[in-house]
Amino acid sequence: VAEVLGVVQFASAVAVAWNPVLPPTPPLTALGELPAVDVFIATYDEQLSVLEPTLAGAVTMRYPGQVVVYLCDDGSRPEVRELAARYGAVHLQRDDHSHAKAGNLNNALAHSSGDLIVTFDADMIPTADFLEKTVGYFVDEKLAFAQAPQAFHNEDPFQYNLFSGSALPNEQDLFMRALQGGKSRFNAVMYVGSNTVFRRTALDDIGGFATGVITEDMATGMLLQAAGWRSVFVPHLIAAWRSPESFSALLVQRARWSRGNIQTIKKWNPLALRGLTAMQRWLYSDGILYWHFGVLKLIFIAA
Repeated sequence: VAEVLGVVQFASAVAVAWNPVLPPTPPLTALGELPAVDVFIATYDEQLSVLEPTLAGAVTMRYPGQVVVYLCDDGSRPEVRELAARYGAVHLQRDDHSHAKAGNLNNALAHSSGDLIVTFDADMIPTADFLEKTVGYFVDEKLAFAQAPQAFHNEDPFQYNLFSGSALPNEQDLFMRALQGGKSRFNAVMYVGSNTVFRRTALDDIGGFATGVITEDMATGMLLQAAGWRSVFVPHLIAAWRSPESFSALLVQRARWSRGNIQTIKKWNPLALRGLTAMQRWLYSDGILYWHFGVLKLIFIAA
């Protein structure tokens, strides 16, 4: 059984990576009228030294239309309110902290009105051309979200401990760039929680960001695709920060992703979710199967 599952995963990787050619990025001039953009930066307890560069990057993005930056503060910290005021951003906080990050973003949806919604993690700094390289995709009226890759300035633990930062790519590049690009051909791009532009009406169509699971990002993207909306991968490195620098931090990050993916399949099983295509069901199921790799490897070692 372990070997069969390994073959299935191999087949999925081949199908996704077989033809990674992506269409050119549409310019802003492709749009008849520039949509208003709301930028959500979700924060809870991040240090100001982490949060400030992200906010500075967000308020300096080039865009000839209307942009409003919202600092969504679920920690209700006075220093974050002061930081938002210093950069001309709108500070949002709520008394009810239910549903963690998803609830925080949904609260921001209720207090904003832009046509497009950009989500950034507190530690992902956008480049000045972020909107110039993403908003043009929304010339497609059925496009729900455009997902740019997460990139990292520093060496990850594997690069660092093998003294191979210049020889090895970042461990996340395989998924964030190659696999996401391949998934785009099957309208199965995964929302990864940051560096993403959404159409507000698409989010309204599914009731906002998905709640009840740790990885609200994956669930939200899958529900949008099941509702008939499209997704696209943006092949530009237009936001970056730092990958985990310790083994303990890496474990915390991957445990969250693993638990969240398993939670999602229990609540919205892609094999049974109405609206998904056969390829979307396969790729989402394969992504959840991936998080059981430890079991498969233990079987191989025992054998």
